[in-house]
Amino acid sequence: MLGNLIFSLGVALPIFLIMLTGFILKEKSIIADNFIKAANFIIFYIALPVKLFSSVLTSNVADNFDLKFILFITAFTILSVIIIWIIAELFLKEKSQMGAFIHGSFRGNFIYVGLSLLENVTGTIGTVAPLIIAFIVPLYNILAVLVLTLSGDERNTGNNILNSLKSMIKNPFIIAIFLGIIGSLVGFKMPKIINNTVQYFSMLVTPLALITIGATFNLDQVFKNILPSVLASGVKLVLLPLVMILTAALFGFSNYEIFLIYILFGVPSATVSYIMTATMGGDRELAASIVMMTTLLSIFSMTIFVFMFKSLSII
Repeated sequence: MLGNLIFSLGVALPIFLIMLTGFILKEKSIIADNFIKAANFIIFYIALPVKLFSSVLTSNVADNFDLKFILFITAFTILSVIIIWIIAELFLKEKSQMGAFIHGSFRGNFIYVGLSLLENVTGTIGTVAPLIIAFIVPLYNILAVLVLTLSGDERNTGNNILNSLKSMIKNPFIIAIFLGIIGSLVGFKMPKIINNTVQYFSMLVTPLALITIGATFNLDQVFKNILPSVLASGVKLVLLPLVMILTAALFGFSNYEIFLIYILFGVPSATVSYIMTATMGGDRELAASIVMMTTLLSIFSMTIFVFMFKSLSII
């Protein structure tokens, strides 16, 4: 029991400590907004696409592609939005907060926090996780546009979805994964010099991404709209992952796939949920509060879930 607890803390706590480092460095003015902007650019356009490309390229995509698993996460991501929408209708007093609440409750930070958690447990992000990204990022964007449009005053859904599709096509993660799939299928091998360079970028991603998340953390936002934020956090960090992992177990998925499903549905809200909500005229204060609250509380929820998985020999 004690060994499982120490293992769980060793998985989740380092993620928090690196984010805390970013927060402290920003508070001490050691890093500034220009650094955060530059770091996000490096992560988004260079380091993480390179890492995703390499991970997919060096694996056997044909053997790792599981249509049942992809269909499951696609269908249940859509179902999660419906569940959250019902919860919002039942419990939210301010209907103007619907879009921000739903978006923040279903869209997790799978790419930064999720991959970090996966790597801490398994030592690698593997092949399945990048394939999930290839399907889930476009789906997230489309669902976000629909939610924010249908729950607000804006009704230009067609143009918003079209813009989202255009953005998806130009997304460096999607491009990198697509190129990695092609390279894997044709048996392309990177020269050693290139491969070593790629490994340096791969090592850079996790710490830099977590530092930038911490550096953007604003404690003032945590206590704004605290009741809907706490409700969203309960849905995002506890309710959804519990429902999804129990359902995945009933579907007969492997332990590794169950853990991946937890990561997909149980990590804190993605920062981009705030950006899209603010851009489309949703409640930006609630969106920011949900991101901050789920990030803070996820340290406890991730530790508890990892402990549970370890105790049940799932990981």
